[in-house]
Amino acid sequence: MIDSRFIASLILLFFFIQGGFAQEKSERDKLLEIGISFSIPPWVIAENNSGIELDILKEALSPSGYRIKPSYLSFALSYSLFEAEKLDGILNATKDSVKQGFFSEPVVTFQNVAISLKEKNFPADINLQFLSDKSVVAFQKASVLLGEEFGRAMSGNLRYQEVAKQNLQINLLMIRDIDFIIMEKNIFGYYWQQAQTDPHLIRAKSKLNRPVQLHYLFKPTNYRFVFATQEIRDDFNEGLNTIKENGLYDEIFRRYSHLIDLHTKQLPAN
Repeated sequence: MIDSRFIASLILLFFFIQGGFAQEKSERDKLLEIGISFSIPPWVIAENNSGIELDILKEALSPSGYRIKPSYLSFALSYSLFEAEKLDGILNATKDSVKQGFFSEPVVTFQNVAISLKEKNFPADINLQFLSDKSVVAFQKASVLLGEEFGRAMSGNLRYQEVAKQNLQINLLMIRDIDFIIMEKNIFGYYWQQAQTDPHLIRAKSKLNRPVQLHYLFKPTNYRFVFATQEIRDDFNEGLNTIKENGLYDEIFRRYSHLIDLHTKQLPAN
């Protein structure tokens, strides 16, 4: 006859093991893999998993128990993996670029600009059509993210290209004499400053100091995050509203104030 105490021990062991599996699954379910474009300071700084947007993401989802695993990928690969249900979310998506998922409330506002060398003497006040026959280098998926009008203007331009790593745009503008680069102005400022001390560019120091002008062709763009499930999206929205109300949202921007508006330190025209 089987001892009742032995049976009780087996039952307790079963529930202990099941509880362990449930806890492990719960912890695994709370780990979100988020697709993020290659480092775009001050918004995302891949070197230490920080930046304005990444901090907002973490702070907004932390109260709901989520942990974040950043996956630094090109925009194109992020979208492909998200649509294949291999990512839990993407930063800075638009409804034109992603056909599925649940979009958050607006999170941050970017000011994208066209940037040219002053010595080229392009008019300050230009329109998108002006770019249609110029050499233009934009960030990846710009032809979608920046709206239909920009996409149409670039569709027939054989000298238009997009790059995944935005620090390359500084080199193309100042060293290779590309007519225009398209970037968010704070990202430009950060990479322009970084280029000044890049040992690989020391021979091009004089070219890196060439004055530029910003052409405000684009309205400020509100960017949202997109998530794989409505539950995650709702938890994020709730957390976002909370950090806006308690002042943490503004505090996050203050953390990176030294990296904002670096473009204003670009050398003035001679």
